[in-house]
Amino acid sequence: MICRSANYYQFRNIPSADIAFCDGINIIFGDNAMGKTSAVEGIYLCALGRSHRTVREKDFIRFGEEASRVSLVYEDCDRRHTLSMAWSQKGRKQCTKNGVVIRKMSEFIGNFRAVLFTPEHLSIIKDGPALRRAFLDNAISQLDRVYVASLQRYHTVLQQRNRILQDSFKDPSLLDTLDIWSRQLADEAAVISQKRAEYVALCEGFVKEIFSDMTLGKEMPRFVYSGERDAESFYRMLCDNIQREVRYGATLYGIHKDDITVYVNDKEARSYASQGQQRSLSLAMKLAEGEIARKLTGEYPVFLFDDVLSELDDHRKQYVMKGLDNRQVIITTCENDIFPQNSYRIHTIDGSFTRVP
Repeated sequence: MICRSANYYQFRNIPSADIAFCDGINIIFGDNAMGKTSAVEGIYLCALGRSHRTVREKDFIRFGEEASRVSLVYEDCDRRHTLSMAWSQKGRKQCTKNGVVIRKMSEFIGNFRAVLFTPEHLSIIKDGPALRRAFLDNAISQLDRVYVASLQRYHTVLQQRNRILQDSFKDPSLLDTLDIWSRQLADEAAVISQKRAEYVALCEGFVKEIFSDMTLGKEMPRFVYSGERDAESFYRMLCDNIQREVRYGATLYGIHKDDITVYVNDKEARSYASQGQQRSLSLAMKLAEGEIARKLTGEYPVFLFDDVLSELDDHRKQYVMKGLDNRQVIITTCENDIFPQNSYRIHTIDGSFTRVP
C-alpha cells in the first residue's frame, strides 16, 4: 500500500498543503510546532477514522476557521483511490471514498492501512493496560470490519449499562433492565475477545522472530492475553457481580479491562525487563503490526514514525531502518543530519507549511 499524496485544508496548524510522497522513505523535517505531527495525524486519521491525540473532532479545525479537511490519494494492490474526511464547527463530519459518501465508520476504517509509531508507543510494555488495549483495537480495526462494528456496539451498550448502575442509587427499579444490557454486552465481548486472542497469537509469533533477531537469539518473549471467554462466561461474570458494580457505579468486568501480559525469558517484562528490553519489545510489536497486516491482506501498510527515531539508540535506529526496505515510510524529525539526503525524499516545512523537496 502506497500513500501517493496528502492534502490538508485548515487542518490543525496547517492552513493549506499538498504533499507528494515517494514509494520508499519520506522525511518531513522542521522545527517543533510547525505541523509535522499534524501532517502524520491527518494520514493516520484516514486509516483509523479517529485521532491518536484527541477525541474532540473540533480540534482538527484550525483556530478561527469554520471547517477543515484532510484527503489522501493512495494505491493498494488493485488500483488508485481517494479518501477524505471533513469537519465543520457545527459538528458535521463527512467521510468519502472515491467521491462517494461513507456513512458508517466501520466501512471507512481499513480502506487505507497504516502503522503509527510515536514516542508514547515506546511505553506499551511498561505502562498500564489501556495502551496495550489501544494497540489491539487500532491494529485489528484496520483489518476486520466485524471487529470495528462489534467494538462500537460494545461501547454503546457499556455506556448505557454504566448509566443504569450509576442511576440505580436513586432508582433501584432500574436494575430490572440490567439483564438485557448484560446479555448484549456479553455477546459483543465474546466476539471481541476471540478476535483479540487470535491477533495476540499472531503478534507473538512475529515478535519472537523480530526480538530474537534484535537480541541474536538470546531472549525469548511470550504473550498471555487475559480476556478470552465465550458469551455465557461473560454473562455469568456480569450477573454474579452486580452488587459490587452497583457500589462502584460502573461495569467492572469485560473486554474494556483486558490486558496482554508480556514475558521475556519467563519473567514479566513490565516488572523485570530493563528499559532497553521494554523499548525493543515495543518496537517489535509495532513492526509485527505491519507484518500481520501484510500476512492478512497481501501488502504492507504505510509506516508512520512521528519523531520517534530520536528516542531510539543507534542500534535500534539502525535495526528499524534496515528492516523497512521495500515499504513506504513517512518519518517526522527535527534533526536534518541523521539521514543521507540523496537516499530519501525530504520535505522541509516552516510555519506556513511550505516544502522544499
